[in-house]
Amino acid sequence: MIGKVRFCAPVARFADLAGMSEPSARVTRSDLRPAAPVRVTVPEPVWTERLMLRRLEGRDRDAFLGLVKDNTAHLEGLFPLHEPGESDDAYFDRMLDAAAEGDARGNAWRRVALLGDGSIVGCFHLNAITRGLAWEADASWWIAREHTGRGLATEGVRAMLDHAFEPLPAGLGLHAVHCGISPGNAASRRVAEKCGFRCVPDRQSYLKVGPNWVMHDFFIAEPDG
Repeated sequence: MIGKVRFCAPVARFADLAGMSEPSARVTRSDLRPAAPVRVTVPEPVWTERLMLRRLEGRDRDAFLGLVKDNTAHLEGLFPLHEPGESDDAYFDRMLDAAAEGDARGNAWRRVALLGDGSIVGCFHLNAITRGLAWEADASWWIAREHTGRGLATEGVRAMLDHAFEPLPAGLGLHAVHCGISPGNAASRRVAEKCGFRCVPDRQSYLKVGPNWVMHDFFIAEPDG
């Protein structure tokens, strides 16, 4: 969000507060008015031949939750979805807030993928963006089961990496992007390797998948890779 909102109240009311002999009246919320309109910046989508990658929006609630519900068995094998006791609406609100806060703070880039007809088919995320001695991020992605096998994941990951490595301000200006892939996830491994990720054999880590902690192989992509 850019710009500041400045609220103005009638002069007579401030005079009253200063002890002058104006009629006493209480300033209410309805008396306050913004001196200038508030402008909100919305990040530009990233386009590919078949996909548009854009930030999750409130209007996506029904379509997004429907897609997640239809793919629960598929997705729970990749990463955790709902927090314990979390409703569908609360889950969506958490995803919505995470996307907006990631852009505002610059520590995440979380996008849904849409086809030309406007249907949501998956997500592409860059999380834990750090800008210290090295500028890096952790990547994750998924495509709905009914849309797998069409090259959409590869197309989306390539676009995500292009945006990650594009210098500021057009892109994120990152130096490296990591991802963790479980040894049994052959499909994601193929996508990663097609997009320039390379496996680092001596670096593995446990990541949470549903209720379990699963050892994942460590992959890295770099601009000159």
